[in-house]
Amino acid sequence: MKSLLAPVLVMMLATSLSAAVTHPANLVVPLTFSAKIVIPAAASKSGANGTFFRSDITVLNFADHMQRVQFRWLPQGGGAGSTTTLDMQTFNGLRSGDFVAEVLNQSGLGSILVTAVTNDGLEDPNGRLYAASRIWTPQAGTTGTTSQSFPSVPFTSIDSPAATIFAMGAADDPDRYRVNVGIVNLDPVNTQQFQIAIPTVLGPSPTVDVSIPPMSMQQVAFGNGVSPTSQFSIVNNSPAGSRSNAWIAYGSTVDNVTGDAWSELAVTGNDLARPAAGQ
Repeated sequence: MKSLLAPVLVMMLATSLSAAVTHPANLVVPLTFSAKIVIPAAASKSGANGTFFRSDITVLNFADHMQRVQFRWLPQGGGAGSTTTLDMQTFNGLRSGDFVAEVLNQSGLGSILVTAVTNDGLEDPNGRLYAASRIWTPQAGTTGTTSQSFPSVPFTSIDSPAATIFAMGAADDPDRYRVNVGIVNLDPVNTQQFQIAIPTVLGPSPTVDVSIPPMSMQQVAFGNGVSPTSQFSIVNNSPAGSRSNAWIAYGSTVDNVTGDAWSELAVTGNDLARPAAGQ
């Protein structure tokens, strides 16, 4: 169910976030707001073993003016997305426990691009948006729930020539957990070609090639039994003329019994295995 957040609460959060960004030397990266943010994964869909995954999302407007906010649904596998535009009062917010279905009128798995816009639909550089997101499901066989958080990412911080996801397997019993890797292509024009590799000590790394249309995402299921010491390496193998660094990746591990899960964003960096310019 959709709900508006109290302006006083949002102002308190704004003060906290503003205080955080004055201390850039902290080990923990401070939370902040941005005119354009990405929620890497959001869902309203059934899963395995009696689960149904929904996104509980909160979006806050920290600007000192009414803000028009555009929510762009980036569906898994490409195809027709959607755009929903809402006006948010100053120091106010919106929350929904099933955001994809209730606010975006969509279903399935995808990503969400959240942008502060002007009345004529252009990006508003003075926007001050913040989003918090988790994907949750009723726990099979109980009246409780389980969930995993997905941090929102400021668009201006995205610059990914290559990326790595560390230790996504489960240390106690890898066969009990299934592992997924998701990639979001934020290039507005070009399809991107990615290669996902799982390092191993027993020879060449097995790889999976993924083609992702512009402004869409793809989640790849690696199943059970992934080693707890595995590091997923992701390289953009697109031709040099169309290769873009406008993408992010994440990993998600799910308990096959309860639906309990955890996620992490990929660490970006350079990769010497990427094709040279012009190849």
